[in-house]
Amino acid sequence: MKAPTHHFIRVRLEIAVIAFFILAALSLLVVYVAIYAHSLALTSSPADRYPVPVTLFLVGILAGIALLILGVIHHWRWLFWLILVAFAGSIIQIPVEGLQLLGIVPNPYPVWYSLFRGGVGFIELSFAFWMFQTSRHHGVWAMGRKKEERVSQLAHTKYGLIEYRSVGQGPGVLVLNGGHTNCHSPLGDEQFFLDQGYQLIIPSRPGYGKMPSATGKTAEAAACALVSLLDLLHLDQVVVVGISAAGPTALQLAGRAPERVSKLILQSAHTGIPFATGRTRLLTYVCFNSMTERWVWAAYRAFGHRAPQAALRTMMKSLSSLPIDQVMASLNQHQQQAALALLLALRSGSGFLHDIGHHCGDLSRITAPTLIIHSQYDGAVGLSHATFAKERIPHAELFVSKAESHLLWFSAAYEETKVKMRAFLQS
Repeated sequence: MKAPTHHFIRVRLEIAVIAFFILAALSLLVVYVAIYAHSLALTSSPADRYPVPVTLFLVGILAGIALLILGVIHHWRWLFWLILVAFAGSIIQIPVEGLQLLGIVPNPYPVWYSLFRGGVGFIELSFAFWMFQTSRHHGVWAMGRKKEERVSQLAHTKYGLIEYRSVGQGPGVLVLNGGHTNCHSPLGDEQFFLDQGYQLIIPSRPGYGKMPSATGKTAEAAACALVSLLDLLHLDQVVVVGISAAGPTALQLAGRAPERVSKLILQSAHTGIPFATGRTRLLTYVCFNSMTERWVWAAYRAFGHRAPQAALRTMMKSLSSLPIDQVMASLNQHQQQAALALLLALRSGSGFLHDIGHHCGDLSRITAPTLIIHSQYDGAVGLSHATFAKERIPHAELFVSKAESHLLWFSAAYEETKVKMRAFLQS
């Protein structure tokens, strides 16, 4: 027999939980009428039969049940666990009701009401077990279990721990991802380099992912740690790719250890111009410090899951100097999904606060052939960063892309960029 699908299991659980809440609401009305109407039947005033506080309390409970039903329909993850814990609490209620029925503990309620409460307790406990088993095998609300994080490796260097991921076979390419990312971030160049026959070494940078800040808070220290990683991997030379906020680290590595860098590619990279000043720097400290960054990105992910198009527009607006309608119109469905997947996976850790203080060092020391790729419409890192590097790196070539945003890979213009990179790597 074919195993039930996530959808079937989810619908069955939803219907059962919603039915329970509806019956609970009806039961409250019955109890309200049976207990309060009967106990107040001899009052002189009919208005006193249903005291206002009790009525308001009942209305509040019914409103809460309606909210719970809404949460079940929309699959609120936090509500799943709240309901499970609440239902599991019946494991205490059931023996209490039994002791009351046996007369061991005083019982302020009629016998039928105690039996009713005990029966509800058994049902709630059954629901808790059902929900727990569902979450184990099919995820919260049977929405499917989250994909396991891709495996990374941890290298113990003399400068500290380095998290990295390695894929492919061939000459080495060291890819340094930008701000708010780590070695697992779904950036767009990976398949391009694999198709060219390269081995990719993708480390997290200090403060991101599982990479401790202590390995190298400055770009200089991070570069030294990366040289140590290359030693451990027995890689004499690599092509270095520095993306966005990883630009300073890539430039420090190419300047401090020129014999280890065969070629350097900068993509949308920060160079020697100050990273952020004034209000931008202040907002960075407010939003991306260790206490708030988790909640900032959690809020953005919640926004992205509820309104993906609006979330994508909001973020892309900050990454492009073009009108947002033009940017969105340039992205096909696949590119929109890929860009949103990248943005929803962002986390800052403590790494981004390190990034805003990074320095690139003396660019004239760089001897490796360098390809600088930058969009003329980059709204996050201005084209001035690219021209700054071009003027100071001795063997640098500047390619200005027509990509519509900072995210070069999510554009029709990326095909032209790949042609340029392929020719540069083969030269």
